[in-house]
Amino acid sequence: MVSSPLIITASLALAAAAAATATPTADISLTTCLTSASVPFLLPSNRTWTSYATTYNARLPYSPLAIVLPSTPSHVSSAVLCASARGVPVQAKSGGHSYASFSSGGNTDQPTLVIDLENFQSIVVDKTSYVAAVGAGVRLGNLALGIYEQGKRALAHGTCPGVGIGGHFTHGGYGYSSRAYGLAMEQIVAVDVVLANGTFVKASREEWSDVFWVCVPSSPALMFPYPFSSRLAVFLASLLS
Repeated sequence: MVSSPLIITASLALAAAAAATATPTADISLTTCLTSASVPFLLPSNRTWTSYATTYNARLPYSPLAIVLPSTPSHVSSAVLCASARGVPVQAKSGGHSYASFSSGGNTDQPTLVIDLENFQSIVVDKTSYVAAVGAGVRLGNLALGIYEQGKRALAHGTCPGVGIGGHFTHGGYGYSSRAYGLAMEQIVAVDVVLANGTFVKASREEWSDVFWVCVPSSPALMFPYPFSSRLAVFLASLLS
């Protein structure tokens, strides 16, 4: 996930890294809840943990309590409920390209449950309205190819193909075409969001507008103190002709 770049001194970076090197242990009640709800997740003892937990910025190696790998909205909802009931912060992760390691829980001093959205890879273009429904795990390169192949259309966004759409679009999303067509953020029509109580809603300018405007301009505000704990499963975006 791409977050706003931070200018940080070497001493501060090293201090933060030292504080984050210890791997926290997930409360057994949390893992029991996830297991009971049939939510797929990883712990530090899993063989693939390192590939999922390694931060984009190696100087800030935050380690979450567990990493959820949902493939359905109900997995996200159940994970949020399990964490919310135990006061565990939740962090959604799209591409993981956060310079401050926010997508690994680096935006809180509490051990975090990361929800990795990599399995949400769908791209569906409505050829009547030319609105694209895009999974939050999609990367910019795949997004550009998908919407062009389906509708011969485009979206204004950045140029790095490996960046996830989740952080890029909700934090602005500047690219070569932005002067003509605006930021990627401005093209979002609606977002599918899981609230802290596990409710799955579609937020837009017309419905759940308070949630929509928290998601679109600055999605980390969803974590704390705002009372919504997880975000995008899918977003809808209007395409450029």
